[in-house]
Amino acid sequence: MIKIHVSLLLVFLIAGRLNAQEINTAKLDSFFNTLAGNNKAMGSFAIAKKGKVIYHKTIGYCIVEGDKKVAAKASTQYRIGSITKIFTAVLVFQLIEQGKLSLDTRIDKYFPELPGAKLISIADLLKHTSGLYDYVNDTKDQTWVTVPRSKTELLVAIKNGKTHFEPGKGSAYCNSGYLLLGYLIEKLTRKPYPKVVADRIFNKLGMKNSQSGLANNTGVEEARAYHFQGKWTDIKDIYFGNVVAVGDILSTPQDLLLFMEALDTGKLLSSKSLAIMKSGDGPNTSGMGLFEFPFYSKKGYGHNGGTYGSFSVLQRFGPDSLAMAVCTNGLSYPLNDINIAMLNVVYKLPFELPSFKKIAVAAKDLEPLLGLYSSTDMPLKITISRKEDTLMGQATGQGAFQMEAIGTNSFKFDPSGLMMEFNPEKGLMLLKQGGKTFRYAREK
Repeated sequence: MIKIHVSLLLVFLIAGRLNAQEINTAKLDSFFNTLAGNNKAMGSFAIAKKGKVIYHKTIGYCIVEGDKKVAAKASTQYRIGSITKIFTAVLVFQLIEQGKLSLDTRIDKYFPELPGAKLISIADLLKHTSGLYDYVNDTKDQTWVTVPRSKTELLVAIKNGKTHFEPGKGSAYCNSGYLLLGYLIEKLTRKPYPKVVADRIFNKLGMKNSQSGLANNTGVEEARAYHFQGKWTDIKDIYFGNVVAVGDILSTPQDLLLFMEALDTGKLLSSKSLAIMKSGDGPNTSGMGLFEFPFYSKKGYGHNGGTYGSFSVLQRFGPDSLAMAVCTNGLSYPLNDINIAMLNVVYKLPFELPSFKKIAVAAKDLEPLLGLYSSTDMPLKITISRKEDTLMGQATGQGAFQMEAIGTNSFKFDPSGLMMEFNPEKGLMLLKQGGKTFRYAREK
């Protein structure tokens, strides 16, 4: 769901032959123990081969309240964010297979008030080509979705928000499309989305640790979301009632792997429908509910997920009958690096454990870096402050985050794959994220 914090996990194609036979579980254990020991991650991680889980590891806590810490376990449930969209897409294709809908159906029949409704098809909603305003990511106030909103409020936000392009004339990740698909599923089945996804997928597959429709922190096994600020600290997440069918599902890696096996083996959809779901325009583009995940000579498919406090990955490499799932409720290390580490170990590629030696920067050396920075390349302004000898960053409308020094004037924030390089003499800062560099200048 969250585009500034999470990037699609990709490794470019390189010629070579990879095999996933017996995996080095000791090396994976060492990796996750290193993350846990350095407060880099809390979560659950699993790998399956031919539908059977061959590796599972859980680290960290599901609840941290002062001195009270409850260790996470195999049954701990995590918010999976936009992985929810795969489930929604499957339900839509089931309705298509039942003749209740088609990819060419225009949404003006159901949402005539929305801009361009006569031109927007179900396919556009599925593959993010509607051009609609994204009610989660396009709002300037990132706290807007952290409080309960009515269905009417959400639809009005989409209706009144600025569109990105004419329907079908571009591509932009859009949470609004999947919110509308969720509402459409409810209209056609005459049942609430949580009931539909439970009946048609969770219960059918025996996904006993998966559910939709629960408000924040109300699940008996639900992991609370945290970020690391010298210690694991509560983070106010999206109010999940606002993102039903978009990013609200609670699940476990084991349940998610069960789901992917069923999807790939025809237990939920026809092979034709699955092929359409996977079809896209190449790397870093969306199919209809699924993204492509290249890894060297391998080509997988799946989805990632990000809320304000939980981050996840689900992917499957069909020819190898191999699937992997990552669910976290606390992260101060790049999700992409976790994913690549797991794949490297599985496919017996070189891998070294990360080192977390800290660089200390004196408070007096941080002072010249402080201030409000703006950019002509990005609408977000960034306030740089310090908390004792730690540099803090805060983008417009977002919470403050703690940065780690990698040099006197260079800092990183691993959960977002973010780097900042400062030139205090000139009052400049380079922000690097997702392979792009943005130039910022300190305001007078």
